[in-house]
Amino acid sequence: MLFSIFKSDISMAEKIMELTLLVMVLSFTFSVHEFMHAWVAERMGDDTPRRQGRITLNPLAHIDPLGAIMMLIAGFGWAKPVQYNPNNLKKYKRYTCERFISLAGVTANYATAIVTSCIVPLVINWYWHSAESGEKTQLAINLVLKFFYYLREYSFLFLAFNLLPVPPLDGYRFISTFIPYKRRMMFENISRYSYYIFFALILMGRFGEVNILSKIIDWVSWPFRYPVNLLAEWIYDLLKVPWLMRL
Repeated sequence: MLFSIFKSDISMAEKIMELTLLVMVLSFTFSVHEFMHAWVAERMGDDTPRRQGRITLNPLAHIDPLGAIMMLIAGFGWAKPVQYNPNNLKKYKRYTCERFISLAGVTANYATAIVTSCIVPLVINWYWHSAESGEKTQLAINLVLKFFYYLREYSFLFLAFNLLPVPPLDGYRFISTFIPYKRRMMFENISRYSYYIFFALILMGRFGEVNILSKIIDWVSWPFRYPVNLLAEWIYDLLKVPWLMRL
């Protein structure tokens, strides 16, 4: 029954619960990402995010309409970028402040991925030792496991996606602080088309045979996943969880 909600023959109620879990996970993942951008921007000296109501974990404050549509269609999208005034960044040198801001979101996602990667083995061990607890208990543990599994996977996904060096993503925002101003403005002009490019790539991956964006994200996420997977395997071994039950 482990992860039975992945199966195609599950009940409608279980499908609704799974969809609810997915919405909760996506909401938390992009909310904590944008919250950290906003919080760090304020720590660097700019109160623009606070005045715009972005220093909150409320997902409604961070929703981007097109990104939300993509989440419903393809299971992945993006949130509304946090705005800040570079002229107000006084904590350190301007570009140093911008680097901290640009990396804040992916750092939050990575921290979430590490924590949930440690929790998943514990929940699986709980499931393993509750085999005789009844179907309702097993279903409840299954849902808890699915929640943390989704949270781990989408945290890694948001981390890797936002590290892509393409405007207006965080990877580009970080790299752009090292680019001369004139060349930087050229890249900024390209950013107006970036969302539509991502829109096309996500739809190709969702409905086509070639998922280019997914392959790129897997490649980017691998160096971050590898040490965390080793940590998770150590926990599995410590708990003596059978190999067939490990996720």
